[in-house]
Amino acid sequence: MSCRARGRTESMVRMMTSGEAGCWVSPEGPPNSESEMKSESWTPAYFYEEISDEAFTSYIRRITSIPLLSKEEELKLGERIQQGDEKAIKKLVEANLRFVVKIAFRYRGCGLSLLDLINEGNIGLLEAARRYSPSYGVKFITYAVWWIRQAILQALANNISVVHLPLRKIRSSHHSSEGRGELAKKKGEAAEEELVKELDLRPEELEEVLRTPRETWIDSSLEVEEGIRPLELLKSQNLLGAEDILIEKSFRQEIEEILRQLNPRERRVIELRYGLNSDGPLTLEEIGKRMRLSRERVRQIEENAKKRLRILAKSRRLQDFLN
Repeated sequence: MSCRARGRTESMVRMMTSGEAGCWVSPEGPPNSESEMKSESWTPAYFYEEISDEAFTSYIRRITSIPLLSKEEELKLGERIQQGDEKAIKKLVEANLRFVVKIAFRYRGCGLSLLDLINEGNIGLLEAARRYSPSYGVKFITYAVWWIRQAILQALANNISVVHLPLRKIRSSHHSSEGRGELAKKKGEAAEEELVKELDLRPEELEEVLRTPRETWIDSSLEVEEGIRPLELLKSQNLLGAEDILIEKSFRQEIEEILRQLNPRERRVIELRYGLNSDGPLTLEEIGKRMRLSRERVRQIEENAKKRLRILAKSRRLQDFLN
């Protein structure tokens, strides 16, 4: 368990309770009274190492049973949150807990257990809910994804004890196994010097990343209630695919809006460079041939466009997506 998790003083009092179906994960156990259960000092579930397979599966089942909010419901909750309504924060968080699990799955095998990743992601989700305002003009999950990922990435960065990599390098590390696999297909055993180049890491940083303990994916070992696994619960009724589509759709809409603020040439270069249209990502040379520009000129246009995009993304809280 991460130092941040062990050092946290908040008593994660309650999560998703409804009669016998409730799943208690606080180290102190369930609340001692009905008033404590209804306390407004609510925080999302915080798992500890002794959590049982059944408890985790119960948690997944509970969060996937909560209906997603409509845009109108989110706006109303956002208005109440701006007025300091803790119950509105609770409702907004509960309706989006499933997204944290989905995002946490993407970072498994990077040095923290899946439960730790969910813990940290829930903290990011809660922070996003407390800061959310209808004036942002975006779906809550579009805004919250950055906070969820940032909380997870910061925890991963804190977990590396020998070489403290910046967040940019941590982002790369969870792709390293995929990178090795691709190189292995081409040349047999992947050459580390090529992986260093591919991930933009120094040799000692790559060594630290590859030395990071690889967790056992919890879904492969948990199987309760007639063979149903947690991931299968998330996939039931196409929930997992629906969330992927929702997140991608929200980001595409936001990216489309900020790309419109670039001039036509800048937008074209960015679209070709990062494969934002039907074409795959192209090299500077390939873009130059298409646009009848030199490689250096394409590079300059790309750099100028990226500077503008960073400014625009920062104002719309899309930094992590663009990075």
